[in-house]
Amino acid sequence: MPGNCQLGGRFSRCGRPSAHTCQYCARDFCELHAHFVEGHEAVCSRKECAAKHVDMVIHIEYQVVVYRRNIARLCAEDGCQSAPPAPFECSLCRGHFCAEHIHERLYWTPDGLTRNERVLSLCAHCWDRRKIWQKR
Repeated sequence: MPGNCQLGGRFSRCGRPSAHTCQYCARDFCELHAHFVEGHEAVCSRKECAAKHVDMVIHIEYQVVVYRRNIARLCAEDGCQSAPPAPFECSLCRGHFCAEHIHERLYWTPDGLTRNERVLSLCAHCWDRRKIWQKR
């Protein structure tokens, strides 16, 4: 049985019948509070969830460019003409980069119900994405 929309102000929830559940925050929301709904994807209009949806669209396009550059045996960084050595792989997008365009960084990763800081090899694109995905 569908519940009510869980979006709205701090002291006044929308209350309309929910039509979807957000894939990022798991809140129920009505058509009025939809940012994106298509097929099995549903994203509410909360600022954080809308930003994650936009980021995913950009990231998927980025991965296509990375793949094409790597197939051409180039560093995945746009404009770089270096051939990437095999060991320099981004831990998140799996693109191959030259040593100049990948860095080891401390990155918070989920571990069950907690998060742990680990050293990952990251390209600049994936490092910048943490601002959207690691908000508390």
